[in-house]
Amino acid sequence: MSWILNDEVLAVIAALIIVAGVFAGVQVFNAGRVVEPFSELGLLGPSGKIADYPKVVEAGQPFRLNVYLGNHEGRTMYYKVLVKLGDKNSTVNATTPLATTPILELRTVLPHNASQIIPLDIALENAGINLRLVFEMWTYNETEGAFTYHGRWNQLWLNVTEPSATNPTSNETRKRFLDPTLEEPLIKGYLAIRRAENNGGNITDMITLLNEAIAQAEEGNIDKTQSIIQQITSMEPEISRQGAEAAQFRLFMSIGGLATVTLIGAGSYIYLKQRFWTQLAKLYRNWKIKWKGKSIKGKSKTSKAEEAVKRLIKSNDPIQVEELVFSGKSGFKPNETARAVFRLLRDGVIELYDPEPPISFKKYITSIHGLGFLTATALVILCLFTVYFSWISPIISILRMALGSLFVLFLPGYSLVEALYPRTEELEPLERLALSIGLSLALVPLVGLALNYSPWGIRLNPVIAGLSLLTLGLLTLSAYRKYRILRKR
Repeated sequence: MSWILNDEVLAVIAALIIVAGVFAGVQVFNAGRVVEPFSELGLLGPSGKIADYPKVVEAGQPFRLNVYLGNHEGRTMYYKVLVKLGDKNSTVNATTPLATTPILELRTVLPHNASQIIPLDIALENAGINLRLVFEMWTYNETEGAFTYHGRWNQLWLNVTEPSATNPTSNETRKRFLDPTLEEPLIKGYLAIRRAENNGGNITDMITLLNEAIAQAEEGNIDKTQSIIQQITSMEPEISRQGAEAAQFRLFMSIGGLATVTLIGAGSYIYLKQRFWTQLAKLYRNWKIKWKGKSIKGKSKTSKAEEAVKRLIKSNDPIQVEELVFSGKSGFKPNETARAVFRLLRDGVIELYDPEPPISFKKYITSIHGLGFLTATALVILCLFTVYFSWISPIISILRMALGSLFVLFLPGYSLVEALYPRTEELEPLERLALSIGLSLALVPLVGLALNYSPWGIRLNPVIAGLSLLTLGLLTLSAYRKYRILRKR
């Protein structure tokens, strides 16, 4: 309760809410935009890991590698990976591709934020020492109407031995180059996908079909490839129309969501301004108020309502909250009287105590004493709901940003501070707020570090589970320590 009675804390919280609201609004309207687009090209070993790369291979015998591609360009990309063979004198860098004829190529189409691992069996024909197997990423450039070097490349150094007499040259692999007549139809299919994507359409099925067409083209099935491309182009008008309608609907829903949240916030503020102190007094209606004396904070000015409350408390020491606030004896409205009571409590003039404290920990956490525990637990549960059900409504997406910020930047540290300093007088409210934010910034990376060395890794579900268990565990510990202090009193 000390948090809501401290003007400095309320000012800081109000500032944070304003900043978070502006940030959430910007994120909603910038959804889908990529600030720093990039693509990924990686080379993995035979088992699909960054390990066990072959160093020596036999000429004519295939060996397995895996090519990793990742798209973070903010749009669907048509990738071509050229495999080239050079030596220690060859030149390749981010601006200059290797000046030699490719021995192999891979193609795939990936939507934004998608990745793919493509297994590749390679057989090198001629023996050699210190050969340089280079993998270059090329992308289709819509402006130039051709594939251009994307500046991403990887390499593997190999020694290729002469074929042995017992291992004849294998025919299991072949040069995977497309029939030149299929190049234009595949590009036509890709451009149809890009037009539908620009109109906001759901292009998942179109991408699947285009990758199927690429696979058929690599197998030399010309008729099947062209049939799939025709299917893709015929899908474009309807998907584009649906996308435009969906984009307009999402815009209206986003604006409506922000307006709804704003109205709810304004309405809640007006309601709480008029009713908040009365509702808070109802929670403590059976508690009693005891006079302590001169303000420990040295406050000199008091309102008329506070003076009236002082006189009533002095003449009826102790007095029940319900009698003081709702009987009308103070001569002021209940909300004004309740506000005066809690201001005097904040200034240390009076003491509020429970004449019948809970006798068990279970009753403690379900009573007004456990209000902080219940509130923080409810915030954790609400955050989990918004994370996994944000697809239901744009309003939930906005709430996800706000509650997610609390979940990561406040609640872990708050639960630790409450567990370390369970007594109200041990820290000022503003100190608790500052420590809660600072310790959260320290705890969250530690959770990530622990998960990094666990079987689960740093993924959404393990991170959420780890932070939830940590926060709820510390909240339970803090509630139990506060219960023990109350029992001793």
